[in-house]
Amino acid sequence: MTDRQMSQDEFAAYIAQKILTYSSQSHVPQLVALSGPDCAGKSTLAVNVQEQLDRLDLTMSVTLLSMDAFLIARHLRTPKTPEFMEYFESAFDYPTLVETLKAARYPALSVDSNSAAKDIPNIVLVEGVFLLRKELYQWWDLTVWLEVDTPLIMNRAIKRDKEYFGDERTVRRVYENRCLPAQDYHIRRDLPRQNADITAKFEEGLWTVHTSLTTG
Repeated sequence: MTDRQMSQDEFAAYIAQKILTYSSQSHVPQLVALSGPDCAGKSTLAVNVQEQLDRLDLTMSVTLLSMDAFLIARHLRTPKTPEFMEYFESAFDYPTLVETLKAARYPALSVDSNSAAKDIPNIVLVEGVFLLRKELYQWWDLTVWLEVDTPLIMNRAIKRDKEYFGDERTVRRVYENRCLPAQDYHIRRDLPRQNADITAKFEEGLWTVHTSLTTG
């Protein structure tokens, strides 16, 4: 497929349509990963995709999960050196994420016999960093990888995280020593650009979208 430029709403609608296409062909809940670096716009896009799904098919039940829900407190993490390896390996509770995905994929094995079938989602959309690491890839039916240039990531990080970290200098240190190197390691190790079904880069207010899906 030739790369296409899309607005945020167009891109969200595009992803939603792909999800519905594959969901209609399957008898099990669809597990969708929307991943990319910190401050790539994952959360905002995921909410937009969920809204588009609700608009396109009112019969579908959609659950949106954030990887932040699986974040492990710093004092409970396994110490690793350098700092970015701690972030990549120990910042998130991957076993619990897998159990959550397993429960969604095989509801008959995990849902109480008295639970209503209507409570089982048709689609589980997960957004967050490191979702396309090789240990998790088997769980995803559809994968989306987002890319944003480093200067824009840093500008967004300063606006978003300055209050949390206390000052701009600390935000820059955290991203330069932890977040950005962890993402570089993830890209080298797990090849998310090459392996994702849909990849998109944000530049000048538009997403340049490429898909490896045969349906285009």
